[in-house]
Amino acid sequence: MTIFHLNHFIEQGKYTKMKQYEFITNSIKENVRLFQMNTEELRIQWKEIGVVSKFVSNKEYNWDKDVLKEMFYDLGILVHACSICIEKLDENQLSILLNSNMIRKEQFVRFSPNHKLKFQFNGDIWWADMNIQDQLAVWQEYHRKHELLSIEWQKLRKLACSSRILLNEKKVVSDYGTISLLEAKPAVLVQHFLSIFGINELFDVVVIDISRVEELAARGYICMSEVNKYRKFKDVNVKFFLIEISKEQSMYEFNQRRLQLLSYLSVTRTKEVNLYELVQNDFFM
Repeated sequence: MTIFHLNHFIEQGKYTKMKQYEFITNSIKENVRLFQMNTEELRIQWKEIGVVSKFVSNKEYNWDKDVLKEMFYDLGILVHACSICIEKLDENQLSILLNSNMIRKEQFVRFSPNHKLKFQFNGDIWWADMNIQDQLAVWQEYHRKHELLSIEWQKLRKLACSSRILLNEKKVVSDYGTISLLEAKPAVLVQHFLSIFGINELFDVVVIDISRVEELAARGYICMSEVNKYRKFKDVNVKFFLIEISKEQSMYEFNQRRLQLLSYLSVTRTKEVNLYELVQNDFFM
């Protein structure tokens, strides 16, 4: 795959259409958000259109990270509950990890359009005078169009990472803009860092992953009530979502499967504990 395919996508007008569709859907989403704020409804399901608009609030917390790191280390689960923050590594650590082949690097292609191609919406905002339901119907139509083009574009960008020209030149300038081959943020496994630098340096560069902690709690390695003692309420973050009902259902099913997995791990762990206690009691009777 060469960068020719990216240029072909642009020459066909698909890139400009993708940006136009993005502008239209974002504009209508903002109109729906303002409309829903006036209704004071948190969630509205537009069944006849197949779309859901909703405000979702999430609590944010500040964590006593130093205490939690010590706790997880004492329990022997630190490497499973945390991840390395690459920005916290100093040059010496990065150099040693790089020379030891313990840094995973990935590349990606970025396209920067020039002034001729850079999108600016100059047409009439023809959907602005529509009622909100008609706007939602337009949103759904253009959202699907944008999604199809975006998927195609992302696929071409990914395949272009193997372009010989980009691998050699790193940057190619065309009539439409600049195509660059860049390195994504590298990743380091906690176990690898610990094996080289030890626990003291590890404490300074790891961040806690609460989703991992929840799984460890379900497995019985830690109690979430103990973890939650070291958090302090910070704020409530409210986000607005406009999605198709089918996708909301898929997200719900995904979350349910995760909860079922955590429940299964918890039940399995409880059975294991009960079996252990039963064996111990039989042995000592």
